[in-house]
Amino acid sequence: MPRRRSITPRETVGISTAVELFLTVALAFVFAVLVVFAPRRAQAQIAPDSPRLISPHGSGGLGFHWVRAETLPGDGGVLLATWAMPGLPDGLRFRGGLGKGVANEEAFFGGLDYQAPVIRGSTPKPFDLDWQSGLGVSVGEYVLVTLPVGLTGGVSMTSESVWLSPYITAGVAADLRMGVDAPEREFEVQPALDVGLDLGFDRDRKVVFRASASLGDRQSVSLGLAFGLGRLTR
Repeated sequence: MPRRRSITPRETVGISTAVELFLTVALAFVFAVLVVFAPRRAQAQIAPDSPRLISPHGSGGLGFHWVRAETLPGDGGVLLATWAMPGLPDGLRFRGGLGKGVANEEAFFGGLDYQAPVIRGSTPKPFDLDWQSGLGVSVGEYVLVTLPVGLTGGVSMTSESVWLSPYITAGVAADLRMGVDAPEREFEVQPALDVGLDLGFDRDRKVVFRASASLGDRQSVSLGLAFGLGRLTR
């Protein structure tokens, strides 16, 4: 009878890293859901970068997402699409969508995301890190121009046909508000923290379930599907 292989200390480090990140993402996501759906008074324009949905192991293909944002206390959700279309430079994708922003005004938004590798993990430490930036514009009762910058880190785990990738994105967003009805503070830099989880049931990741949450002043929760996700070339 063949002897069962024991797990080496190096493999234990990798497993513990993945488990810790997964638990962190899960707890933060639950917290964000509770906060976002809690009653609130303040309203603001739809943030075009929230949630960022940026992961070292995802972001390719065409994705459709339903977003519940801080800006919509009594309304429905925001519809968000992401597209890493063929022929774009490595690491680049488009985003766009529509929903209701300030004073129940219809708002639409669009922009682009960019990411590039910083650190690539190994088997004992399977943690990858990318830096990311982009540009977004939201138009409703007033115009909001956003420049997001940050780092995103995550792990990729595969068991037979199931693929799982939790990730965390941290950074800042520089907001410029323009228009007659814009708030008095026209320019502001806000911290941004996102947690997310990508889940697929085939090795080629032809269909991937994506869940994400943004914390802090840019609170939002999103659920979506990405088709032909694979891994964004960068």
